[in-house]
Amino acid sequence: MFSTRPIRNEKDLFGKGHREAVRKLNKAVEEGDFAAILGPRRVGKTSVINVFLNKYGSKYKYLYYDLAFGMGREAISYTELTPVMSNISEEDLDYSATLSLGIVKMDIRPKKAVEFQNAFLNLLRFLNKRGEEVVIIFDEAQVLPRFAPLNMLGMLQTISDGFENVTVVLSGSMPGLLERILNPSEDKPFFARYVEKIHVSRWKLGESVKYLKRGLAKIGYTEDELIEAATELSNVPGFLAYYGRLRINGKSHNRALLATVEYAVKLWKLDIKNFIRVYKSPAYVVALKKVARGPSFGVTTEEILAEVTSLTGISERRAKSVLRNLVDGGLLIKPKRGIYQIPEKPLRKAILELQDKEVYNL
Repeated sequence: MFSTRPIRNEKDLFGKGHREAVRKLNKAVEEGDFAAILGPRRVGKTSVINVFLNKYGSKYKYLYYDLAFGMGREAISYTELTPVMSNISEEDLDYSATLSLGIVKMDIRPKKAVEFQNAFLNLLRFLNKRGEEVVIIFDEAQVLPRFAPLNMLGMLQTISDGFENVTVVLSGSMPGLLERILNPSEDKPFFARYVEKIHVSRWKLGESVKYLKRGLAKIGYTEDELIEAATELSNVPGFLAYYGRLRINGKSHNRALLATVEYAVKLWKLDIKNFIRVYKSPAYVVALKKVARGPSFGVTTEEILAEVTSLTGISERRAKSVLRNLVDGGLLIKPKRGIYQIPEKPLRKAILELQDKEVYNL
């Protein structure tokens, strides 16, 4: 019940929204539409993809790329673009396509980025002409533009324009940054005519409590314990699963919750550091700490801008860009116009615990 790894079997996937996301993803792929799975970190987007592949993958040829290793890096080599899962067999391909598959899997090292790009498209072209239904999945797809010198977005455009039997699924834990790929500015091409956006959210309190009740039925619990765990962990499925696993392994509620909060804070600190490695400005930490130290209902734009501009010396325009990037990166939310909040309690704790030297010396 309390799996701390991505789920593959639909029977283990808890939550109406998550099961609906699997249904929507299958419908989009069946109709040949590109799809984007959007949602905060650790809410179960990868589980949605895995359940989809486990349930429907036999209907398609697929390549699945997990790009999480590229988080926190400004540039990523195309030689690291290796599928973690694929069901494309060499036995079904001609010689040219087999060679291309070897290059795509990096079994045959491409000499240059253009060789990889040509091999990738050649493989898809072969499958497309044969009428094969193909799905290309990029998890943590917001890092796609950093694969230098590959033009990944150009490749997606080619797939959209020229391969009617090939569809692409993108997911990302920085929804706003992924949205920028889906909806670029007017002077940049849109890589697909239509993208089905599938949102996966944190659970509501009642759903979190129901999940914990189901898994803890044999060991006993109090309603107050479950409500406290759900609240302190901000209804994040991944953290609730970790807490539940500790409980069934014998830890008391207090010890399990304390250990889970520490675990969540550790992961959030890593996420913050990865974010700062890309943007390289103390203004982001100043903005985050201003909001984290403020009231839970939020801090105004004016208060944050005043803090950031006075402590860092950057312009107000640049400070507004900092806020926009933090929202797009999932580190802040904007529940209403002119107000910013920290989306999760463990994230607030992680921000407050961050030492300046931990960030600025990256």
